[in-house]
Amino acid sequence: MGLGDVTRAGVLAAVEECQYLGRENFRRRYGFGRAMAYELVLDENRYDSKAIAGVAHLYAVGDLLPADGFSGGARTVAHRLRALGFTVEDGSALTYGPQQVPPQLVLQPRGGARDRGPQNFARSVRQGIPIADIKDVLGGHADALATLYPDGIVRLWGSTPTTRVNNEKAKALRNRRVGDDVLFYAENHFIARARILHLFNSLPVAQAVWGTDEDDATWEHIMALGDVEEFPTRVPAVPVLTSLNVPAPLRSLTLRSAEDYRRVVQLFPQSRQQATAPPPATFPDASSGLTSSELLDRIGALNTHRHPGNRAPSRHQPLALLWAVSRIAAGKPRLAPWSCFRAEVSPLLAEFGLSGSKVTPEYPFWHLKGSDLWEVHGIESDASFMPQPGTFNKVQPVAGLTHAAAELLQNPLTRLEAVAKLYSTYLDDVDQRELLSRVGLAGYATADGLLDDSQDGRGQEASDEKRATGPTGRRESTSSRLIRDAAIANRVKELHGHACQVCGTRLQYKHSPYSEAAHIRGLGSPHDGPDELQNLLCLCPNHHVLFDGLEIYIDVDGVVRQAHGDEPLGHLRRHAGHHIDEAYLRYHRTLCELNGLTTE
Repeated sequence: MGLGDVTRAGVLAAVEECQYLGRENFRRRYGFGRAMAYELVLDENRYDSKAIAGVAHLYAVGDLLPADGFSGGARTVAHRLRALGFTVEDGSALTYGPQQVPPQLVLQPRGGARDRGPQNFARSVRQGIPIADIKDVLGGHADALATLYPDGIVRLWGSTPTTRVNNEKAKALRNRRVGDDVLFYAENHFIARARILHLFNSLPVAQAVWGTDEDDATWEHIMALGDVEEFPTRVPAVPVLTSLNVPAPLRSLTLRSAEDYRRVVQLFPQSRQQATAPPPATFPDASSGLTSSELLDRIGALNTHRHPGNRAPSRHQPLALLWAVSRIAAGKPRLAPWSCFRAEVSPLLAEFGLSGSKVTPEYPFWHLKGSDLWEVHGIESDASFMPQPGTFNKVQPVAGLTHAAAELLQNPLTRLEAVAKLYSTYLDDVDQRELLSRVGLAGYATADGLLDDSQDGRGQEASDEKRATGPTGRRESTSSRLIRDAAIANRVKELHGHACQVCGTRLQYKHSPYSEAAHIRGLGSPHDGPDELQNLLCLCPNHHVLFDGLEIYIDVDGVVRQAHGDEPLGHLRRHAGHHIDEAYLRYHRTLCELNGLTTE
């Protein structure tokens, strides 16, 4: 494999990812340096040719070409990119500036007195919020904001969630990005401008900064902003909105493209900010604004057609999404070329699709775009109709989950909930264990998952049914095992005095107390739970087996229940020194739901 395997679709996918992450973050993520000579030029933007080619190879064939694995000179990367129809220029003489992607335009209503808009603007945008005041609720965003705001004062603005999928607000939350310009609107005028330095979602931060509105919602989709330029003379909004084809008055967060922005930029005072990108944040948070609940809502609302004479929804899109989720669980690239998709998804459609349905992988490959969880590169996105299958074979487009969806699915709980949503909505009569095994998610059959030393959970057995004589034979094998912290396991047992937290039994074995430390979210794949005290229960052997086998679970009130029939077995026994993380219990309950068990 080499540069000859790089496809045009792979390059376009890599360019899109570079735009999403920012040029510096893109290079850092994949281990590339800045282009010293040749740059890819596309739509007036410049990209590091070697980094783009290396990532394009990842999306074309599944393997990243590392920075030290090939040359970036004219006869290699530049030659290949030009052969694919791209423009490559010698950028060695250029003066580098960090701004590579022109800003989009975010139109942001400030809100009126009812929403405390003027007060919130004055406090959290004009004056700013001391990071020290909200440090306790910032979590992983604290370091990023400390880097962006050396003076310790952060300027924040937020948006409440929306239950809609494709309205203006949803699109703006989904597609705005770091480096975009925000125009604040109030009383039929634009009053100020600021640049987005960081994007993140945080309910605790929003509540700490702004509280809640009359509907008990808060502004949890948060922008961290650069210096705010308040216009000396307010800019009338109607000419701007008319040019942007936005109804007046502005009522909702709205996003317009960089090209649209260029059309109206002359209507505003000249920006004091240099045309530079913001300092890079510690990590590029999910700037699309997509939340886990919105992800699940979109999964449950796929536009699946129904076959004549069969009222059940087609399984093509759900099966393709399940395949895509399994790639995230396996650490594979979120995007894959058409040849890979066709080879791996077609057998799933044939075996698990509706009876009598045709095996047409091109349909989910293309039409999943309508879910806003999927993207396709290499074929014009504005095509009104699905291309002919021959076009897919010729062009080898690349498709898969969007950045935002893939980032959310990195979370094991969100990933499990997504799989459960697919099953409960579209696949409830499909052989669950067989399908999950086929896509590499067999570990969901038990709470402990697939452990490294026994991928199928069973030992190898001799196939000869003849009665054995003499000692049992042995077979040499090599295995790897998860490393567990014995001190943590002993701690949970000692805290509970070796009494089972379900039944209270204290067993004695060889004159010593005996109990078992059970992980709530299993350590095995695909659960990948942590080995920590908050993820452990002290159980007797019987209830350990039942818990791992998804025969019992703990409800939101701490009641232990039988999964079949939902009969209560009593409250989980607690100890003040043993805090149990509710997120792990929720994970276990969701796992029971996935396995067709009543859990709530």
